Amino acid sequence: EPIMEVEVVTPDDYVGDVMGDLNQRRGKVLGMDSGTGSTTIRARVPQAELYRYAASLRSMTQGKAHHTRSFHRYEIVPGDVAERIVEHATAEAS
Repeated sequence: EPIMEVEVVTPDDYVGDVMGDLNQRRGKVLGMDSGTGSTTIRARVPQAELYRYAASLRSMTQGKAHHTRSFHRYEIVPGDVAERIVEHATAEAS
């Protein structure tokens, strides 16, 4: 699966929410840099988990955060995720 390098710039008040959301999306946080009132979070997240991420980020931060993303590399899909994909495809086919 494609893995994206994601950089989120968010006001400090929303760092916990953004980190929690990235973790729910199977993201791996690489680091954080704090500035004056804002924090930049760098993470790697599967592309499939970033569907509607911009809208979700705007909603959770009241439109105050923004992000960029770029392709990083391909990785093998974890077994539990692959099983869910197959189950979903099988259910749609029947």
